[in-house]
Amino acid sequence: MSNRLIKTIAIAATAGMLVTACTNSDDTAADNPGTVTTTTPAGEAPTETTVTTADTADQVEGEDPVFRVIDAVMADYPDGIIVNIDREDDTDSYEVDVVQGEDVVNLQVDFDGTLREEDRDGDNDDVANAQASTVSATDAIKEALELHPTGLLDALDLEDENGTLLWKVQLDDADRNDLAELDVAAN
Repeated sequence: MSNRLIKTIAIAATAGMLVTACTNSDDTAADNPGTVTTTTPAGEAPTETTVTTADTADQVEGEDPVFRVIDAVMADYPDGIIVNIDREDDTDSYEVDVVQGEDVVNLQVDFDGTLREEDRDGDNDDVANAQASTVSATDAIKEALELHPTGLLDALDLEDENGTLLWKVQLDDADRNDLAELDVAAN
């Protein structure tokens, strides 16, 4: 077991004991969506820690915040095709590229759905890939999350690899640590 994992488990266990010692409530994770149960190795009791990030609250409720972001983009660009999504590391927002006609519109979109158009360009590869794709960004993300239900989208990119159109999906855990990288067929 890595030193970092051992430290994380120790911190989670300490926090769980502190939360348990400081409360007279018998709430469970199901009763309190701000609580996440951490899986520990066999023989050790799971601990509960309270985390208050927007990502974790949405994850416990079963919805990655990227779906609100996609809904906001598609509301403003109903004929658009999303070809790239990248979650910002230090803020609750995403960079989203959407193909609108022959243009690629670069957007900054907050988790609450507020969006700002950064610029437009004519990336012919993105336009061609968008037109050839038969699997939407939403469907690719859902497929990846079916394999990793605790994941949160970090990045999504529509790419042509040697004639094969793929969604490159990168998932993080609730703490924004790398969880998985997957390729999902885009047609």
